[in-house]
Amino acid sequence: MRGTRAAPRRPWPRPKLALLPLLVLLFHRTRPQGSPGPLQCYGVGPFGDLNCSWETLRDPGAPSTLYLQSQKYHSNRTWTVTVPFGQSWVTIPREQLTTSDELLVWGAEAGRPLWPPVFVNLETRMKPEAPRLDPDVYFSEDDPLEATVQWTPPVWPPHKILVCQFYYRRCQEMAWTLLEPELKSIPLTPIDIQDLELATGYEVSGHCRMEKEEELWGEWSPILSFQTLPSAPKDVWISGNICGTQRGQKSLLLWKDPGRCVQVSYRVWFQVNGQELIPEETPCCSYSIPTRAEWAAVSAINATSWEPLTNLSLVCLGPGSAPHGVVVRSIAGSTELLVTWQQGSGEPQEHVVDWARDGDHLEDLSWVRLPPGNFSVLLPGNFEEGVPYRITVTAVFSGGMYPAPSVWSFREERAPLAGPAPWRLQDAPPGTPVIAWGEVPRHQLRGHLTHYTLCIQSGTRPSVCMNVSGSTQNITLPNLPWGPCELWLMASTIAGQGPPGPRLRLHLPDNTLKLKILPGIFFLWGLFLIGYGVSLATSRRCPHLRHKVLPRWVWERVPDPANSSSTQPCVEEVPQAQPPKDFPILEVEDIEPLPVMEPPQVFSQLDSGYEKHFLPTPEEMDLLGLQAPGSGLNQAQAGRGVFS
Repeated sequence: MRGTRAAPRRPWPRPKLALLPLLVLLFHRTRPQGSPGPLQCYGVGPFGDLNCSWETLRDPGAPSTLYLQSQKYHSNRTWTVTVPFGQSWVTIPREQLTTSDELLVWGAEAGRPLWPPVFVNLETRMKPEAPRLDPDVYFSEDDPLEATVQWTPPVWPPHKILVCQFYYRRCQEMAWTLLEPELKSIPLTPIDIQDLELATGYEVSGHCRMEKEEELWGEWSPILSFQTLPSAPKDVWISGNICGTQRGQKSLLLWKDPGRCVQVSYRVWFQVNGQELIPEETPCCSYSIPTRAEWAAVSAINATSWEPLTNLSLVCLGPGSAPHGVVVRSIAGSTELLVTWQQGSGEPQEHVVDWARDGDHLEDLSWVRLPPGNFSVLLPGNFEEGVPYRITVTAVFSGGMYPAPSVWSFREERAPLAGPAPWRLQDAPPGTPVIAWGEVPRHQLRGHLTHYTLCIQSGTRPSVCMNVSGSTQNITLPNLPWGPCELWLMASTIAGQGPPGPRLRLHLPDNTLKLKILPGIFFLWGLFLIGYGVSLATSRRCPHLRHKVLPRWVWERVPDPANSSSTQPCVEEVPQAQPPKDFPILEVEDIEPLPVMEPPQVFSQLDSGYEKHFLPTPEEMDLLGLQAPGSGLNQAQAGRGVFS
C-alpha cells in the first residue's frame, strides 16, 4: 500500500546489550514469509518501495516504532521507523534498502514488542502491478462462439516469471468465473473464453503474482468490456390485435432487448399481398406492422453467417382455432397470476400469453411462450393490487395465429377511487328527467364493477339511494318532488363501495300548478276577446260589424217601440218568400193580368208612451215585416206553365 514516505532513522551499527535477550526471543517466534498475521510487508514492483501494514489495535497510538533488521548483507544492523499517530501502515523508501536483502521486521510500543517478527525476502516478496488487456477482441467464425483477448504482463525482470489469473462474467452479473488454466508471462499466451452467447456483453479482468509467492497477488487490471457478435432476436411477438375488427388500429412487431450492455441494429422484412417489401433498418426493439402484412422477419446487421432469420406468420386464422375459457386467478401470498385456458380446434405449435398494464404503451408488453400441451402458466412479475392487467392467450400455428378475447384481471381488487359523472338527457315525457352517466376508468375502478348506487336529495329532505345494475348507464326518474334536487352515483366492486362522483343539480317545475293556472288564463283570454269585439262593434270604424254582432236595438239611432215587449204583445214575424228554384225546363205564357184588389193597409196600434215625429223608412218597414203598398211580392200573378 502506497502512502507518505516515513523518514528512517540512522541505522544502528550493532544492537545494545539490553536488546539481545529480546532479539533472541523474537527470532525463536519469527513467522515464516507470507504466513497470515497482523503485520504484512511486501515490495511494490521489482524496484518499488517496501510497504508494511498491520491490523489496527485498540490503542490508536500503537505501534509507535517499526524495527527493520538486515539478515543477509548487514548482519545485526537495525533501522527504526517512526509511525505517525493513529496510522496503521508505513512506506520505507527503496533507496534505504539493499536489493535482494532479507529483513526481519517487527513493531514495538515503548520498547515492548507487539507481534512476532516478519521475515521479508526482498528478492521474491514483491506484488506485481496489474496486467494490461488489449481492447481488440477476436471471435471465432464457427459455433460455439469463442473470444480471444491479447494481454501484456506488467514490467518485470525477464528472468522472473509471473503467474496470472483471469476472470470473466456476463455484463451486470456479480459472480466472476475463473478461466483455466493460469497463464504465465513466459511464454506469453492469449486469453481464450469459450461457450459465449451471441449478442451478449461480457467483462474480463485479471491479476498476477510471483511464481514463488502463491498468496501475494498484485493489483487487478481495469475491467475490459466487450460484446459478442450480434444475432437475430430469438423471440418476436406482436403488440396489438392484428386480427381485430377495428380498422386503423396500430400494431407493433416486438422483440426482446438484449440488454443495456449490447448495441445492435436490426433489419426488418414484411410481405404484403404476396410481395416482399424493401427491408428497413431500425434500432431495438419494435417496428410498426403495415396493413395486410402476411409475415415478418427480423435479422441483426453484421450477424454471424450461421445465424438464421427470425420470422413470424401474421395470417389470422379462423376464430375456432383460438383458445377459449381463459381464466385468471391470483395466488395467495404471491405477486404472480395463474392463467388457464382450453385449446381450440387444431394442434398449435405453441401458445403465447402476453400481458400489459392498463394505460401502458404498445411497446410495454410482456409475453411468455409455451410448448404444445401446456394450458396453464404462472405469469412472472410483481403484479400490483388494484391495478388492471390485460391478458391475452394466442394459439400459434405454422400458417398463422388467432388470439382469444383479452381478459382484464386484478391480482387483488380494491374499492373504486372515484364515482361516475352524471348528465341529463332530454326528458321523456316532459317534466320527467332522464339521467345518464359514463364508465369509471379501469385504473380508478380497481376491480370488476358489481353495481352502481344512485342517490337523490330533494331540498332539505334526506337523501334516498337505490342500486342500479352495472350494465345500465341511464335511468328515468319519475315522480320526483318538484323543486331543486341533487343526485350523484357511486360505483362498487367486490372490495367495497367507492366515493360519490360529481353531483348533478336539477330544478323540477310543479306540474300541478299548470292545471290550476290554465283555466284562469283561458277565462281572462275570453274576456279580453269579448271586450275587444264589443269595442270594435261600438266604434265608428266598423259599422258593418256592429250590425252583425250587436242586437238591433243597440245600434238603432231612434229606439223602436217594437223592440220593447213591455206594452206590446208579441207579433209573429211573417216568413219571407223563398227564391224560385231552378227547374229543368219551364215554359211561361204571358196573359193579361187580372185586376187585383189592393188589400187594406194594416197598421198596428202602437203605444210606446212617446210621440213619434217622423215616419219610418222603407228599410225599417221591411225589417218590421210591413209591406209597402204596390209591392210586387203582394201582387197576384196568374199564368199557365207546361213542364217537360
